[in-house]
Amino acid sequence: MFIIEKIEAAAAAGKLQPAVISGEKELTYGELWEKSDALSVYLEEVLGEDKTPLVVYGHKDPMMLVCFLACVKSGRAYCPVDMSMPAERVRDIAETVGNRLVLGVEKPENLPEGMQVLSREDMEKAINARLGERFPESKWVKPDDTFYIIFTSGSTGKPKGVQISAQALTRFTDWSETLGGSPEEKRNAVFLNQAPFSFDLSVMDVYTALTTGATLFCLDKETVKDMAKLTEALGRGNINYWVSTPSFADMCLSDKAFNDKLISDLKAFLFCGEKLTKTTAARLMERFPKARIVNTYGPTESTVAVTGTEITKEMLEAEGELPIGYAKAGTEIEIDGESGEIVIVGDTVSKGYYKDSERTVKAFGRKADGRLYYRTGDQGYLKDGMLYYHGRLDLQVKLHGYRIELGDIECNIGNICGISAAAVIPKYQDGKVKHLTAFVVREDKEEFREDTGARLAASREIKAKLKETLPEYMVPKRIVFTDGLPMTGNGKTDRRKLEALV
Repeated sequence: MFIIEKIEAAAAAGKLQPAVISGEKELTYGELWEKSDALSVYLEEVLGEDKTPLVVYGHKDPMMLVCFLACVKSGRAYCPVDMSMPAERVRDIAETVGNRLVLGVEKPENLPEGMQVLSREDMEKAINARLGERFPESKWVKPDDTFYIIFTSGSTGKPKGVQISAQALTRFTDWSETLGGSPEEKRNAVFLNQAPFSFDLSVMDVYTALTTGATLFCLDKETVKDMAKLTEALGRGNINYWVSTPSFADMCLSDKAFNDKLISDLKAFLFCGEKLTKTTAARLMERFPKARIVNTYGPTESTVAVTGTEITKEMLEAEGELPIGYAKAGTEIEIDGESGEIVIVGDTVSKGYYKDSERTVKAFGRKADGRLYYRTGDQGYLKDGMLYYHGRLDLQVKLHGYRIELGDIECNIGNICGISAAAVIPKYQDGKVKHLTAFVVREDKEEFREDTGARLAASREIKAKLKETLPEYMVPKRIVFTDGLPMTGNGKTDRRKLEALV
């Protein structure tokens, strides 16, 4: 069944069932379906034949899901942008997407000239005036059309938009519905939503919930920042399926109250986005002995995840790292013999980067039989069909599940006046990135060398400047000023020497 038809079936089966709960806001399946119908009619009236994707701006609001469905029902892809993004990056994304209209569940700032924001109030008026109207199903996005675009960090200092087709999302949910339990078990269950909608991990909880008739329970950023609020929210959420990064689970484990007494009906942890360590898995098994722990792997370019496995006590006792799973149906994992690079072949591989044919050609291709493939840049190996992760081949890292190109940060540091060179180095602990350190060379390094006060002020200034252009999670925790960067014999920055200093 096609992805939108799956959601329609879930809505028909449980119109009064909550589709999403976010703070004090709640939306039933009936409301989600009817409001997205009405908004899709309005979008077609306003935009006509222009099928350019639409930016949806906001944070964890049920109205964002109405916008997502309205876009695809009107034949247009959507691009989620979280309000935590700095204004300049929002502007870059909106400019790249190129539609003159932005759906502003929250009010975005600094948009390119000529763009218009359809505010939440305007959307609600448009919806109320068209309730009961329905856009023809024949005009919905087709299986090969782009369903959504998610922008990720790019090595050039500008984000790149990953296009995921409706067919790829359909095939992903066919599989994700089976993770940690059957689709039947998930009906009327509650899924945790930790990640912002602009982060592809959220696709796992949003669409697995919506296609099985489950409820999405969202944690907003203010709740996540306050452990007391977070614990209270988790206690009242009645969560059955936990979807998050391992780092978020680690943070929750720091509270002794995080156990099966707080969340008594938890059936499964579904992890993706970064490495799951044996330490984290063992602690979760101890505190939630009845819950399954499922480890999955996959980049944004392959629709969230393509491999998965339930973690067992035997895996914890075995030597080496935890496995990242067997390939789902419709996916084949190849390992490049020379570099050990993981290559994903299959039915959930992206169509490529939006308006970026150069980078698309480098990373994507098509097999002789027509199947798409993606070169991940991840190293790994297969053992009896099970995939194991072995690091990166390039300067990309994962921090708290967010994918970061170190070159993106370095480019933005280099754009700050008075800086001649920079290198960003990750600090690892237990096999995961804990924080980033930027080594910075200033043009006035001689006068600057002995002035501790000036260095502290300059460090604060660099971080403030970076927050204007980068998401907060990409801003290095430490700024180290140096007279020069060490070089290798071929003239490149010697990152190994810098790694020894972090």
